[in-house]
Amino acid sequence: MNNYHVISGKTDIYAILGDPVSHSLSPVIHNSAFKYENLDKVFIALKTGKENLKLAMEMVRTFSIKGLSVTMPLKEEILQYLDKLSPEAQLIGAVNCINNENGILTGYNTDSRGFGLSLLAKYNRYPSIAFVFGAGGVAKAVAVELAMNKVKKIYITNRNFERAKSLEDKLSFFKETNVEVIQWEDVKWNNALNESDLIVNCTSLGMNNKGDLSLLVPWDKVRKDAIIYETVYEPLETTFLKKARSLNLDTIAGINLLIYQAAVAFEIWTGKVAPLKIMEQSVVNFLNSKEN
Repeated sequence: MNNYHVISGKTDIYAILGDPVSHSLSPVIHNSAFKYENLDKVFIALKTGKENLKLAMEMVRTFSIKGLSVTMPLKEEILQYLDKLSPEAQLIGAVNCINNENGILTGYNTDSRGFGLSLLAKYNRYPSIAFVFGAGGVAKAVAVELAMNKVKKIYITNRNFERAKSLEDKLSFFKETNVEVIQWEDVKWNNALNESDLIVNCTSLGMNNKGDLSLLVPWDKVRKDAIIYETVYEPLETTFLKKARSLNLDTIAGINLLIYQAAVAFEIWTGKVAPLKIMEQSVVNFLNSKEN
């Protein structure tokens, strides 16, 4: 038996759109899940920039591509080509998953729900106060998920202060959640971190071992019962995670967000419960093979 899926005229096609996509783990994750569930579906990567997005979306409708994952730089640009948006996608203003049901394209942001599910899977609760490093796309999804679940307060810090203020404005919709923006590397980090029972890295620091957030964090101010959440998944263990674990803090690795957001997409597309362990193992095997 080989590992190849035989594609026929009846095979449902799914794809990731963006540029670059050659590094994407989405084909690895979803093809492993489709194979495990014995589904006649295949997931491919289609390099797509803003300049040819309109043509790509016409192709999606013409050839009845059943679903899409969406990555940079298209998560906001693609909104104009959709028929409907889920509530969280409307609030975040960005889409990373599209379902094509009889020609009706509905956009979702599965980073948001994926983050929540990964948190609940390990700790079965949302925090009272959260501290978020970053204000980009992942930070928006994380902050909206926290606010939708009535977290009391969210601290946001970002190297670009105006971007953090923009996220604060977006979250003003949620009246039960107080949001405070703090300048990057400000002394106010100390008290904010000491109050927070969840600390999330939503920056790119640590990705592919570039940059090191752990060197900036005043770890002596971090609560001993705080959960440290890393959204970077490559490498599987960043220096931020290593430092937190060396201090015996509870941690959640970036692979969890990657897998759970993909699981939400899988369930939207198929109506089936995602095979989480299969999806996770496919990523671990792939990343380990790259390192060896």
